[in-house]
Amino acid sequence: MRRDSKICVAIAPSNTSELAMRLEEAMELEPGFIEIRFDAVEPSELFAAVEKALQFASRCRLIATFRPEAEGGFRQISDTERKAFWRDLPDGFWGCDVESDAVSWTEHPNKIISRHDFNGVTDNIEGIFDELAEAEARAVKLAVMPSDTAAALPAWKTLLRASERKIKAIVIAMGDAGMWMRILAPSRGALLTYASLDGKGATASGQVTADEMRELYSVDEIDEHTKIYGVIGDPIGQSLSPNIHDPLFRQAGLNAVFLPFLVKDLPGFIEKFVHPRTQEAGLDFGGLSVTMPHKLAIIELLDELDESARKAGAVNTVKVEDGKLIGFNTDADGFLEPLKRRVHDLKGTSIAIFGSGGAARACLSAFVGAGAQITVFARNVEAAEGLRNDVKYSVADLRDGNDLSGFDIIVNATPIGMRGEFESVSPVPNARFSEGQIVYDLVTKLTDTPLLAAARRVGATIVPGVEMLISQGLRQFEIWTGLRGDEQLVRESIAKKMRR
Repeated sequence: MRRDSKICVAIAPSNTSELAMRLEEAMELEPGFIEIRFDAVEPSELFAAVEKALQFASRCRLIATFRPEAEGGFRQISDTERKAFWRDLPDGFWGCDVESDAVSWTEHPNKIISRHDFNGVTDNIEGIFDELAEAEARAVKLAVMPSDTAAALPAWKTLLRASERKIKAIVIAMGDAGMWMRILAPSRGALLTYASLDGKGATASGQVTADEMRELYSVDEIDEHTKIYGVIGDPIGQSLSPNIHDPLFRQAGLNAVFLPFLVKDLPGFIEKFVHPRTQEAGLDFGGLSVTMPHKLAIIELLDELDESARKAGAVNTVKVEDGKLIGFNTDADGFLEPLKRRVHDLKGTSIAIFGSGGAARACLSAFVGAGAQITVFARNVEAAEGLRNDVKYSVADLRDGNDLSGFDIIVNATPIGMRGEFESVSPVPNARFSEGQIVYDLVTKLTDTPLLAAARRVGATIVPGVEMLISQGLRQFEIWTGLRGDEQLVRESIAKKMRR
């Protein structure tokens, strides 16, 4: 156990033997705390599990939790059962996480008073926090479920206010929209931050694994002077960008961290979090990686555009410099690099591109002057026709693109296949490929997208989106820092993520 660490590994064992095993595994990670979710334990083993846990109390700061289903627990628990649990709980636990309605049921001296809101972020979040803080307790815990990063700002401000008032607080924004706050909260005075034991053992939505908290994000080393970078998009939960940039920052010895930000309200995020003239979050942003669906919409929110962004007609990189937001585009170069490794000359090649958004625009930008024959397939044919005027291409309806066997290179520049509603769908469900083709999917996933899986089956050469992600990410790092990134380090980091 590391007494200086604010990482709390949360475990949810179902029985006594599993409890002992999970505690040993958690302690190997050397967290500052371990939370035991006794609401996950079989009722018949509850008393034995408590006794077993206390055998570990001298080795780590243990927090006992017995949460009802309405507060995010693993099963329905009656008030009678809850009262009995808290009344009979022996001393020895460093903390007892007790819901606000059950405070009077226990005399335990180390109460953590908590409340959970799974429906959003209430307008009166600071008032609720103050109400909880009136009771005598070791700490006050408040967990909310924001719809996106901008919606989490009141929770973040509540934590900052508690820190200023020297109140021990645990303020959590759950879900993908709150991952950034779980990582940054300890640096702003939070008593602790929860992490999962592994990728499958999360006890709440949005938890990051303990080893990623420490190895990837260096949570315990972040301070109020840490420069913030991040990727913004929707969805964002499976982004690999942190696995590119955080190892590079660490290798370069920079006090910086790269975080995922789920952003639906783009103007609100830029205004309240990023732009130096208007930000309210108190974070020092150095730059952003911009992904779907914001590559076009962000342009009007920037102060300047680099030539790369003007040429591409889209922005995937933002640098904060001298109080201004400057847009760049590394997609075109990042897109071409993996192709150049496989095709020495694009002149005369036949290329199909799926999509009519910023990613498709960047692909076309990369092909300017290449002498290729390009067809853009899109559901919105009108939008596809207006993508670029400096490269010659034809347009076809995506729904008519089943026979792709005549193209040399096929590129998916749509979000279809990404995590979410269309994860198991191909942009062309019944597409016919041929051996020897190159099929390139810009969607970044740790496994084949449906499009790549279909192409692989017929012997086509597949290029996963992670190849472009690495190439364009190395260029982003150079824009932000002036340093060249270590590609091998990035590949090892992503390979480790894949193994997890």
